[in-house]
Amino acid sequence: MNTFQGLPTDRLPVFAVLGAYGGKLTRTDLKTLYSDAQAYVAGQQAVQDFLGFDMILATFDYSAITEAFGGEVAWFDNQAPNMKRPAISDPSAVVTLNLPDPSRTGRLPVILAATRQLSSMYRGNIPVFAAVPGPGALPALVLGLEAWMETVLFDEDNARRILERTGRFFLDWVHALCEAGVTGLVVTESVASVEISTRKLFEEVFLPHLNSLFGQINVPVVFHHGGGRIQHILDLLPGLPGVVGVVVGSKDTLVAARSALGDELTLIGNLDNLSLPAVSAAEIRRRSLECLKTAAPAGRYILSHSAADLPISTPLENLRAMLQAAWEYAAKETGAS
Repeated sequence: MNTFQGLPTDRLPVFAVLGAYGGKLTRTDLKTLYSDAQAYVAGQQAVQDFLGFDMILATFDYSAITEAFGGEVAWFDNQAPNMKRPAISDPSAVVTLNLPDPSRTGRLPVILAATRQLSSMYRGNIPVFAAVPGPGALPALVLGLEAWMETVLFDEDNARRILERTGRFFLDWVHALCEAGVTGLVVTESVASVEISTRKLFEEVFLPHLNSLFGQINVPVVFHHGGGRIQHILDLLPGLPGVVGVVVGSKDTLVAARSALGDELTLIGNLDNLSLPAVSAAEIRRRSLECLKTAAPAGRYILSHSAADLPISTPLENLRAMLQAAWEYAAKETGAS
């Protein structure tokens, strides 16, 4: 948290998103992991015991939101669940949907229960962050991405009504997570990525919506691209209410990202998720050190990969190589042995 505030630290922090990986470590099937609060908590305890990263992640499962709105979930043996079928196909019907109650609907109370347990266990020691879908991307969990972006492009009035409606749930969900004790939020805004939205579209349609809703959040916010590249909009993010850090994509450039963000926001990333299980631990250590040497001297940098859950096929030694690189870098900088 000192890193986010630009204060002195004992070492450089390292993050990793290891929700499903907790199930691997505890030998828990993933449907149980994402349906039982105690199972998820046990998984995160195992992640912390085996690895010791500098963040605890509350249940990262957006399919629970799809399900709460009335959609269908696809379950997998080796990755987090995903949307199988959206709640509705008609964009005009979104404004008539009943908004889920975070304390009562579907698996949302399970996520809150796990969040409360994790916050109670690690408060004051390790920050507990919750990942939430960004206000611009949230309608895609109700409609599907294609239908949502078609609405944004060709039905401006209805898109505005949908953003207003789903924005109410966004705030309900965020406030419930805050009451459960989270230290901060990771807001994954996929419409910020160049693969989905142009700079003009993001700036004119989505950015004002983010400004309005972020101003109603009382915990630190880390802005995440949701998968993709966001270098084209990074200079628009400084000044967003509550935002303390930005996760950049693995294909973004750390030097250019720092230049665009300025020196008031923490830069996070940019290791490639898919490479982590595919190469050697020595190679992960090398890539991690390269990121550190490039971005850490400017301050306010956190080493991390750059997308969602890491593949559960990632070897433990590859994850430990990220931590080893941070320790080595810190030792070299401070002269410690």
